Amino acid sequence: MFSFHPHSSDQNGRRPVRRTRSFLTITALALLALAVPQAGMTAAYGSQPPPKPTSITVTAQTDPGVLASLEGTPAEAMPDVLTAVGQAFQVTVSLWTAGQPAAYPNATPVTLAPSAGPGTLTLVGGTPAEIPRNQTSATFSVMYSAPTAALSVTGTVGSGNKKLTGQSASFPVDLTLAIQSGSSPALLNGTAGADAAGCTTVDRQHPVCGLVALPNGATGNVALSLGVCPTAEACSKGALVTQLIANLDDTDGSGLYTRTSPATMTIVCDKSICGKGGVPSYRALWSQTATGTLTTTPACPAKGVIGADQLFCTDTVSSTRDNAGDLHLVVRFLHDVRGTI
Repeated sequence: MFSFHPHSSDQNGRRPVRRTRSFLTITALALLALAVPQAGMTAAYGSQPPPKPTSITVTAQTDPGVLASLEGTPAEAMPDVLTAVGQAFQVTVSLWTAGQPAAYPNATPVTLAPSAGPGTLTLVGGTPAEIPRNQTSATFSVMYSAPTAALSVTGTVGSGNKKLTGQSASFPVDLTLAIQSGSSPALLNGTAGADAAGCTTVDRQHPVCGLVALPNGATGNVALSLGVCPTAEACSKGALVTQLIANLDDTDGSGLYTRTSPATMTIVCDKSICGKGGVPSYRALWSQTATGTLTTTPACPAKGVIGADQLFCTDTVSSTRDNAGDLHLVVRFLHDVRGTI
């Protein structure tokens, strides 16, 4: 509901050590954010009166606690904002004039509003949002109440002809987001569900869920989420997108999974969406980037095997229908992924 690019692999599916990652950047940002209160502020101006603002910018970021829990995950695997319904994320409002930081001489209220959508935006803790006097920015912890593929947040300061407004880039708010240890039994045995409940309920109201199997585990923690398919994507009507964010490299930089021993996601699709056609006619839609286009996966060359020229594939031999007529589409992969039907 997660931007980075596919990595080259040798014929065994192992990767060389990745180019320098921004692990330290992520960690530093997380620690910095944890060190400030809900209304995180930049340092005040000194004795000189600050210039008055003529514009503002609004940026959204992942909650620092979530970032800290995923420390060590490849930076390219992390979306700009990773959040879900009822889970906190951060919004920073910054003041500017002529490209330079600016500030108000008095504490100034800030209004935060979501883009048009089904949900509401609330401040965590209920404290009124304001930018303190002589401060150039403030950071607020907020939550959104409904899943969406593209939320943006508008910030407004001032009023009348002195009102300044800015809007963040859009980002998804998933239905669910669960973080668990890379060695959790559910991941090892393939019962870890993107709905945080083992995909026990798949029906017309909950039409798609992903079960992830990492028999060799993952290095560090793993994030699993279930989100809304972006409007422009070729998802089946009503389908949901399962996202896996994890470090699937061993501590020496080698891949934990190979083409002959890959990781697996089983996309469980309710018969209301996937009830027509034979199992071999279905292919998963897949991306190895946080915001990349979901493209149709090729078929695996054999059961449980990824082809020499593939990084992922639909295992049509292992895919089945259950007694209720729901499709269980098996996808084999090597790296962090987003997938749907």
